[in-house]
Amino acid sequence: MTASSQPVPAVSPVDAARDAFDHTRRQLFPLRVEKWVLLGLVAFVDQCGRSLPGGGGSTGGGDGHGSRVPGGGLPADAADIGALLERATAWLSAHAAAVALGSVLGLLALALVAAIVLWFNARGVFMYLDGVATGRAEVGRSWRQHAVAASSYFGWSLGISLAGVFTVLLAAGLVVATAMAFVAGRLHGTGGWLAVAAMLPVLALLLLALPLLGLARVALRDFVAPLQLAGGLPCGAAARVLESLVLQHPGAFVLYLLLKLLLVVVTGLVIAVGGCLTCCIGFLPVVMQVVFQPLFFFERAFSICLLRQMGHDVPARLGA
Repeated sequence: MTASSQPVPAVSPVDAARDAFDHTRRQLFPLRVEKWVLLGLVAFVDQCGRSLPGGGGSTGGGDGHGSRVPGGGLPADAADIGALLERATAWLSAHAAAVALGSVLGLLALALVAAIVLWFNARGVFMYLDGVATGRAEVGRSWRQHAVAASSYFGWSLGISLAGVFTVLLAAGLVVATAMAFVAGRLHGTGGWLAVAAMLPVLALLLLALPLLGLARVALRDFVAPLQLAGGLPCGAAARVLESLVLQHPGAFVLYLLLKLLLVVVTGLVIAVGGCLTCCIGFLPVVMQVVFQPLFFFERAFSICLLRQMGHDVPARLGA
């Protein structure tokens, strides 16, 4: 007679979304203005610094009818750009020390501001996580209680952000160097194919690195931070727990990401329409988080409910 094995609980992101909806309805309705305002303020801190500025604008090309230098050389506008680049290079060479010092100081100032923003964001992540998990908008208590976890989280968040910045800077530097070499005439004999070939590794780097860094940021906020609270773990240990969960339930996490993408699209559309209907008042910081609090609350509760199916109950750990 064989002993029956313990049934493994089902893990369903769809059920997690349903649980998150029910949790949102119970905690936010009937509406209490003071609770929405406090949660909106914390949600603003949670979202602060999460969107890295990106430059995705593509440069416009000629229409095929521009004037050209006789003899099939560079177009006239490209020649002008080349002359401008030569003058800029000469000026930079004459003021290299000042430019280098100013660049370093500017980068340090930007890095300091970014680090401060990310530090506040780390505190906001745990404060809003606490508020959503417990339904209690206790800003002072959650600020003090989760300080250690937020500090550990901040280190990882800063590392991911720096990796993203370095990736973009490296790609931009390679693109600029290739473009300057092409305009200066060093690549004419190749018919431009060498320039295109030089761009391909840059594009491959961006297409591979940036999505992976984006997934790392999603994993850090949506799962690692709740696992820190559920197990009282530092960020590194919680990340290893997440790794084991992904290996056990890969399909659930893939479906979660697809539903999360759909949620982001729907949320963006609702906020866009709502902001326009309120004469752009709904786009103001904090006001947006208060007015559309059910959307943000549901988004935060989604991963919490999924982790609870996997045996990591954040609300129970926080005494909800």
